[in-house]
Amino acid sequence: MEKEKTDALIKRYQLEHLVPFGLTAISIYFWCNYFQQSKFYFFGLFINFVGLIIWWSAKLTLAENWSAGYGKPQVKKLVTSGIYSKISHPLYWGINLCLIGLVLIYPKVWFATIDLLIVVYFFVRMKIEDKYLTKAVGKEYQDYKRKTWI
Repeated sequence: MEKEKTDALIKRYQLEHLVPFGLTAISIYFWCNYFQQSKFYFFGLFINFVGLIIWWSAKLTLAENWSAGYGKPQVKKLVTSGIYSKISHPLYWGINLCLIGLVLIYPKVWFATIDLLIVVYFFVRMKIEDKYLTKAVGKEYQDYKRKTWI
């Protein structure tokens, strides 16, 4: 019942679209407002942009299977097409790369600390989902993991 309420809330406020658009908007804000002629800036811009591409590719591939990354993982169906054929957990990898890029663009200790906490959360989330999917899907998931790069 709790999951149904949360899903209804996400659908009602369209959070499934708000989260990706929000991080994209934040990235564009940092690109424009903290421009500098440095290697860190351009490397951060590249990493951030690659992260956004991976994240959006994963989001569009997942479509109906996407959730906001809260609570216990659930699987409607194992997605192995698109970017998921090369990378397991591309949503999380994309977010992590995006945030790492932002820290290189805006190198402030407080910002890096917040980003680090979020990145660690998503690595923990990957482990939780790996265990869940191994249990829920079994051999199909293990075969899928062997075929992906990361």
